[in-house]
Amino acid sequence: MSNPLQKYFRQPKVFVSLPSRGMYYPNGSFIGDSNNVPIMGMTGMDEVLAKTPDALLNGEATVKIIESCCPYIKSAWNVPSLDLELLLVAIRIATYGDKMTIDHTCSECQHENSYEADLKTIIDHLGAIKAENTLIIDPIKINIRPLNYKQITEINLRNFAIRRQLYQALELQDQEEQQKIVDTVYEEMAAIKAESIIARIESVETLENVVDNVEHITEWIRNSDRELFAKVTEFFDRAQAALEIPKFPAKCSNCGHQVDLEITLDQANFFDQA
Repeated sequence: MSNPLQKYFRQPKVFVSLPSRGMYYPNGSFIGDSNNVPIMGMTGMDEVLAKTPDALLNGEATVKIIESCCPYIKSAWNVPSLDLELLLVAIRIATYGDKMTIDHTCSECQHENSYEADLKTIIDHLGAIKAENTLIIDPIKINIRPLNYKQITEINLRNFAIRRQLYQALELQDQEEQQKIVDTVYEEMAAIKAESIIARIESVETLENVVDNVEHITEWIRNSDRELFAKVTEFFDRAQAALEIPKFPAKCSNCGHQVDLEITLDQANFFDQA
């Protein structure tokens, strides 16, 4: 017997077009039209998750909220970075509306300001992104795929742990031991950077063949010359910059000082009605 209250269930309030166009999702992770994705507002349980620090840190809260509010997405761990911010903004709009209050203390006169940002401009910005999926470094063609949310979370957790080690090392009195730990931390940071680059390389096409073996690609990146590695890094840095949320221009109501404010996503304060 169907639930007689079903017609009173929450309904989609926002429809978005995914920047990925539905690409990069493994089979079964996304089902539906990527150009018309329905987004529902959060439930009460979703709001509780959004306020749970541990669940936010390990990504579980974000995954459950996306799967709850976007019925087309069956496994949010597989959401590519191209779509992540847009989905979070759309969920925020579906839950609380398209305006968001940003509080800021003026650096010039210390006046407390409150600004109202229009989140629809972010949807428009992210929806217009057209990601490049190939990099040509003659005679090599590199085919690219974005990181998914699982990979992003794992990288963030590793970086978080490393930064904590660095802070602890800086408090040591033994300078030799401190330097040893600092050197290890920087080596680990470089390794994570290299791994994140390799994870985004789907295959490499040469004049002779197409290589998609991860071990072979890893060995190639680790043995490439500085110029090639710099070009690959620059390409990914540009791609990451394109995904950044545009800053919100604001002016102090007291002294007129102008500033560009950042709107942060995937944090507890973003899913706040204020």
